[in-house]
Amino acid sequence: MKKLLFFLPFLLFSKEITLDYLTSKPRSIPKDYYIWRFLDQNITPVEAQKAIEQTRYVNKKIFFRYAKKIKNPEIERIAQCLRMDAQKLCKQEPSCIAASLSPYTFLQLPKNEQKKLYNKLRHFPKIEKEYRFLLSKHPVALSMKEPQKYLWLFTRCGSYYRKSKFNFWLPQNFLKKLSDEKGFSTFLHLALTEDLKNIELSLLKLPPQYLNASDSFKVALIALKYHRNAFAIPYLQRALKKAYYQSHKDRAAYWLYHITKNRTYLDRLLNSWDLNIYTLLAYEMVHKPYRDFCTVKTFGTICDINASDPFVVWQIDKRLKEGNLTKLKKRFQCDNIDFIYANIVEKESRYRIHPFVMPYENLLQNTDTNTKALLYALAKQESKFYPGSISRSFALGPLQFMPFLAKATAKKRRIKNFDLDMMFNEKIAVSFALDHIRYLQKRLDQNPLLIAYAYNGGYGYTKRKIFPLFQKYDAMLAMELISYEETKEYGKKVLANYYVYRYLLQKPITLRSVLKRATLFLRTHQKR
Repeated sequence: MKKLLFFLPFLLFSKEITLDYLTSKPRSIPKDYYIWRFLDQNITPVEAQKAIEQTRYVNKKIFFRYAKKIKNPEIERIAQCLRMDAQKLCKQEPSCIAASLSPYTFLQLPKNEQKKLYNKLRHFPKIEKEYRFLLSKHPVALSMKEPQKYLWLFTRCGSYYRKSKFNFWLPQNFLKKLSDEKGFSTFLHLALTEDLKNIELSLLKLPPQYLNASDSFKVALIALKYHRNAFAIPYLQRALKKAYYQSHKDRAAYWLYHITKNRTYLDRLLNSWDLNIYTLLAYEMVHKPYRDFCTVKTFGTICDINASDPFVVWQIDKRLKEGNLTKLKKRFQCDNIDFIYANIVEKESRYRIHPFVMPYENLLQNTDTNTKALLYALAKQESKFYPGSISRSFALGPLQFMPFLAKATAKKRRIKNFDLDMMFNEKIAVSFALDHIRYLQKRLDQNPLLIAYAYNGGYGYTKRKIFPLFQKYDAMLAMELISYEETKEYGKKVLANYYVYRYLLQKPITLRSVLKRATLFLRTHQKR
């Protein structure tokens, strides 16, 4: 068998990360991850400073570790202030307040405490001016004089304040002004997902031409929530016309067909080039199997490419964005990294070809079909199977385990000398993921959609925020109303992947059966 040598150096994983090692690496998300780990070692303030100067993006995880190591009183103080609650913050010095203050924090205080805190802001005129109107008896009414100020307060005040102070009918002219502002989409999203009914119904008076595709769809959802289907039609038509992504066009077409039963919309779905839950459901409606996907052929070639190295993965991703995909496709025709080849094929076709790979067959020999299909569906969405994948939040490996969960699983399994870099090992990553999936299966009736939500957003969020939606609304509408955008879209994509993998594993299912089971389980759960 042929062997191809890759042009990047291998990463030799080690618990001890040195400054020289960091300096030798390109500014990137993997480098930020290793800087975060470096800052947790026994290092000097000088080393901490040199490390943080090499970051691509300083998130809170990095900053708080840096603050502990730098031994700089000002930076340590900022870190302390950022972690203070409202009651503690109001007793601090002005610079501490200025570093950490938000409308949410300010409004948690009684009026007399608000005044004391505000008086400390005189050395920060910009912040002082920004917060002045919050001392009035009716700050919401005052904010309506300036749409920007209204949106600033609405989006930063917290859900309790929004529900108690903001939930009233808004005039059409005011909504038109809001729609021109940058924060309008967030305003609309919060009104929809927090059930601010008076604002929601006000929005149904806003003509669709004032809205972009995404906001038009959100207003359509408001109409659907309150059983005003006819009101939803012009907003869905606007969303269909203006949407950029094919999946968003398909989403609008699905709901238009759901409301109108106009065959034109169904035909659009049947002729779509995208693979998503809306096109899959369309095929189920006409009792036809959806087969517009493919597997990757065997090449008989092994490539000497260490895809477990996060920097190699970063470099590959960079080349896929900048390079000639046709040439790269030939370079990556290797059986051990067929997931990279599949990724290139997908990108080269502008996502019109849908290749699926199953790289863990040797690790899943004794795993049932349902669990196997779900693990593949999750891995495809999480990382496209790249073992060395790292997210901006430092989720690790092909199944994107967060460090805290990886450490907890290792402790449960009594793994000695566990190192986070072990999550780049496919065998360990798959084994850990199976543990977590089985934990969720026991609590979520083995339902792939509910498990996907919990895998991404956490079981607590799923139980607290998603269960009630499925208990109140039709499953498809419930899926659209999930408040956390990433989890909402993640569930849809994993479900579509799961459908394909069940077919490839010769145990096909229908999406309707999965949605029906999810609703039945959660409504039965409600009665317990």
